[in-house]
Amino acid sequence: MFKTNLFIKIIVLCLLTSKLYAFEKDAEQLIQSTTNDAKQIILNKDIKVEKKKEKLEKIALNAVDVDGLSRFTLGAYRKDLNEEQIKKYTKLFKIFFAKNISSRLQNYSDQNIKVTGSKKISNNYVIVNSKMTSKIDSQIIKIDWRVFKIQDKLVIRDLVVEGLSLAKTQREEFSSILSSKGFDGLITSLNNFISKN
Repeated sequence: MFKTNLFIKIIVLCLLTSKLYAFEKDAEQLIQSTTNDAKQIILNKDIKVEKKKEKLEKIALNAVDVDGLSRFTLGAYRKDLNEEQIKKYTKLFKIFFAKNISSRLQNYSDQNIKVTGSKKISNNYVIVNSKMTSKIDSQIIKIDWRVFKIQDKLVIRDLVVEGLSLAKTQREEFSSILSSKGFDGLITSLNNFISKN
């Protein structure tokens, strides 16, 4: 009887460990495949610049939790906004985010990103470690990706580049605009960026 119970416990433990390990590996796969797909588009000379932007925007919107990021970047100011303002901001943030990502990615044609490992933080949160290496000067930059499981889908919530959180940096920038120019000032800033990109 004791041996049977012990055997069952070992099987359950193995199954749980396997499931958790699979979560980490799936998160690593998300990062590697997303960065590889983006790189292929950037390097493809047969795709026109505007089409590249569209494709990169699509990849970004599919891989990133944009709704969660939009809420995070508003910070404490979110509670001061009404439902109509939040909807307006969320819609505009999605466009801003996609265009911001696609314009930045165009500059990474000589960079290679390789996943180096991962660490499970909770049942729905994994940090994926990677290194970005420049072909030109062999400079290595450490990038950590915060990957969450939301409704059985893995999504990226943040990139931490050499210890600097891009989500927090964006929130600080928006907070500064909100403090000095208010909500309308933030909307104007987002519209200005979108029109130029």
